[in-house]
Amino acid sequence: MGRIRLEFNRLQRYSQHQSSLIMCDIDHFKRINDTYGHAAGDLVIKSVAEIIRKSLRSTDIAGRYGGEEFAILLLDTTEDQAGYLAERIRRKISETEVVYNNQPIKFTMSFGLAERTPGIQDYVQWMEAADKALYTSKAQGRNLVTRYTTEL
Repeated sequence: MGRIRLEFNRLQRYSQHQSSLIMCDIDHFKRINDTYGHAAGDLVIKSVAEIIRKSLRSTDIAGRYGGEEFAILLLDTTEDQAGYLAERIRRKISETEVVYNNQPIKFTMSFGLAERTPGIQDYVQWMEAADKALYTSKAQGRNLVTRYTTEL
């Protein structure tokens, strides 16, 4: 969260730069832990982290936000570009299978993204915007990418 705050403040000074924030969450993660155990859940989280890491540019910033949620900060990236990346990661994760104790585990993720706009006054609002989009993805059936709009 500290890195998002720092980058947001930097972006406020250089308003010509477009940047986007993605919040994503492993769908039904509690069910994975309850069905296969916490060690299996840890393997799923590590698999997601690796997919995200391999999908990013060297200038992008990603991290685990808490539990099964991740935040991805894409500097100099429009909402359209962020949507393309989120969709690519979503598809890759939905095609991934983690094997734990000879049991295959399939899982999906939901994504919400928000481009920094002049209407977003601080990093907390930016995170809340991406989070609203994420929860819209979850409410609409999960395994989706949703872009933030003021109508959400």
